[in-house]
Amino acid sequence: MLLTGASPALFRDVGLRAGDYAEVRVERARTVDLVWRGDGLESSVTSRDEGCCARVIGRSGSAFASSTAVDAGPVLRRAVRDAVELGCAAGRLAAHRPYRDGDLPGETGELAETVGLAEKAELLGGYHAAALAAHPGVTGALVYYRESVADVELFTSEGTGVAYRRRDLTLQITVYADGGAARTAGSVSAGSGGDFSVVRGLAPEVEAAVATAVDLRAAPVVAPGEYDVVCDGPLAGIWAHETIGHLAEADHHLGDARLQRSLAPGRRVGPSMLTIVDHPGRPGARGFVPVDDEGTAGSAVELLREGVVTRPRLHDRSTAAAFREEPTGNARALNFRHPPLPRLRTIAIAPGGASEEEMIGGVARGLLARGVLGGQTDRAGFTFLPAECREIRDGEVRGRVRGVVLSGDVLGAFAAIDAIGREQWRGDTSASCGKQGQNPLPVSSWAPALRLRGIRVTSG
Repeated sequence: MLLTGASPALFRDVGLRAGDYAEVRVERARTVDLVWRGDGLESSVTSRDEGCCARVIGRSGSAFASSTAVDAGPVLRRAVRDAVELGCAAGRLAAHRPYRDGDLPGETGELAETVGLAEKAELLGGYHAAALAAHPGVTGALVYYRESVADVELFTSEGTGVAYRRRDLTLQITVYADGGAARTAGSVSAGSGGDFSVVRGLAPEVEAAVATAVDLRAAPVVAPGEYDVVCDGPLAGIWAHETIGHLAEADHHLGDARLQRSLAPGRRVGPSMLTIVDHPGRPGARGFVPVDDEGTAGSAVELLREGVVTRPRLHDRSTAAAFREEPTGNARALNFRHPPLPRLRTIAIAPGGASEEEMIGGVARGLLARGVLGGQTDRAGFTFLPAECREIRDGEVRGRVRGVVLSGDVLGAFAAIDAIGREQWRGDTSASCGKQGQNPLPVSSWAPALRLRGIRVTSG
C-alpha cells in the first residue's frame, strides 16, 4: 500500500471537524511517449510522476490541495486549513455505494509494459517508414504513441479504502500529401486500456491512410450547404460523446434552469429507435471505469430510452447531493493534481435495424463520413471534422470531398436521426476528453452507424 499512514487517526490528527468529509489520493505513474516525424524517430521519453492530493468538504468550507510528495499528512492539513481560512463555499456529499477491493477483473490482453522499448520502436518506426515510402506524393508522416500506467490509492474519512490501477494506450498516425493550396492527410487512430496488441498488424490501415491523403489531392472542396450524412460507428460515438454525453454531466446543470428543462425526464428529444447509455465499460477498454476517483462503484446510466430522456445527469457525490439523486460513478480526475469532476466513461448508442447500404440508399444528396479528426461542443452546438468523406448521390457512393466540417444544434441533431445501423462498433481510438484543464482523459464510445438528415456542412 502507498498510503502506509492511512487510518482514521490520519483524519483526526489534522484537525478535521466532526461531520466534515476528507479524502486523500496517492498516485504513482509511468508514461512512455514515442514520436516519429521527419526522417525518423524524433523523441523517446519515459517519465515517472508521483504525488498526493487531499480534499475537504464540510460545513465550514471546502478545499483541494495537491503535492508531488506522497506524504498524505501535510497535504491533508493544508486542505483542512484552507477550507476554513479561505472561506470557500460549504459543500455536501450524497451517500454512495463504495467500491470494494477485490471486485476488479484480472489483467487482459498483451500488457504494454511487458513489451520491450526496442520492439515497440521497431514496430512503430516501421509504420512511419512504410508511410513515407508508400507513394511519391507523400510529403511527411507523424506517428505518436503514448502508454501510461498509474497505481492509485484512495482513503476517506468515511472509512473507504481502495487501490486500483489505471492503464491507457493511444496511437495516432497521420500521413500527409501535397495538395497544392492545402495539405491533405489520412490517419490511423487506435487505443486501448493498455493492451499493446491493438497497435500490431496495422499495415493495411497505414496503406489506407496513404491512399486517402494521396487521393484527396485531386478531390474537390465540399460545397457548403445542408446534407444528409451517414456517419460510421467511430464518428457516431464521438457525436454521442460531444452532444448528449457532455450535456448530461451534472455540474453543467447547476444553476442552469434552461438545460434542466431541456433534459427533463420524460421529454422526447429523438426518435423512438434512439437509446443511449453511459456505463463503466469493459475490461481492456480506455473508458473502463469500474470505480471512480471518489471510490464509488460504477453503474450504468440510461440517458435516453427510445428517444425519451430517462436519467439526464452523470454525477459525482457533490452534484448528486445538489439534485438529491444518487452518485453514478462518474467522478473522474486526470491525476492527483486535479479534483474529480463529473466526466463520461463509455457512452453507447444501442444498435438499430438498418444496414449501411440501406442508409446510403435512402440519400439523394449527402455524405458518407468515416472516422474523426476532431470534435467539440459548447453544449449548445457541435462541430466535427470527419477523417474521410465521400459524396452520396441518388443512393450511390461517389468520390472523396475534402474540407468537410459538420456542425449543428446539439438537441436538434437528435431529431435529425432517422436510421441507426444494426452493427455496433466497439473499438477504441486515440480520441480523449478535455474539461476544465483536465486533458487527455481516456474515454470509450460504442456506436452503430447513424443517418442524420439536414446537417449543416461548411468547408474548413
